[in-house]
Amino acid sequence: MSRDTEQNTPTTERRLHPRFPALEQALVAVAGDDLSLPYHLINISEGGMAFRYLNEKPLPLADSRMDVYLDRDLYVGRMPIEVMADQLLADSLISERRCGVRFGKLTQAQQLQLEAFIQLHKSAKSTS
Repeated sequence: MSRDTEQNTPTTERRLHPRFPALEQALVAVAGDDLSLPYHLINISEGGMAFRYLNEKPLPLADSRMDVYLDRDLYVGRMPIEVMADQLLADSLISERRCGVRFGKLTQAQQLQLEAFIQLHKSAKSTS
């Protein structure tokens, strides 16, 4: 398998919810990992999200939880995730990857926070 196609995704689209482009200041981080750098959120939906990061190899995210931030403030915390795809985007001096995750079972509070976060992104998209 080539580095450009390294992934865990099925070939058919299986998203149940539309994804919305993320605001520039939206970040994600592995929950509880104080040494982890934040990653740039690409898009988000009620079912999952995609983010990009700099690394040659995929992140070890099995059984992980992730936090979503907006303007450095925690917005939704400790969401369980399952990695659906992790691809190398560019093979240059700095390796950039794109990771797509599906959310696991969210608490009611997490669901409400996620819905509010998505609404911000919907509103920003319609005003731009």
